[in-house]
Amino acid sequence: MKVLFVTKDSIRFFALEAKLRRQQELELVVVATGAAGLTQIKGKQVDLVIVDEQLVDMSGIAFGKQLVKVNPLVNSAMLSTLTDEAFHEATEGLGVLIQLPSQPQEKHADALLAILQKISSLLQPVVQQS
Repeated sequence: MKVLFVTKDSIRFFALEAKLRRQQELELVVVATGAAGLTQIKGKQVDLVIVDEQLVDMSGIAFGKQLVKVNPLVNSAMLSTLTDEAFHEATEGLGVLIQLPSQPQEKHADALLAILQKISSLLQPVVQQS
């Protein structure tokens, strides 16, 4: 699985990253700016983008708005301290799978992997029985 972390502080993702590495073969790319993140996903296969709340050059929500223009089908998760309702309102239509806290832990990786597994199973072709 190829995961792109868009963050100016990758240390905050240590527990999340460690859990993902134990569960999946992981190719990890870390960039600090939204511009670099958008470059990384343009025309390339990325399975998951995890975006920090505030980047060097823009907010995570601003990045999400640009992300859907560059690659609307990429799975994404976003760190945010907004309330659930405010986060939903701010990210509606951006395809964000899950809101993560400012210090994501292993349990958040479990939740994220469960969502990705559900999506993957929905995309599997249905075998017709005769």
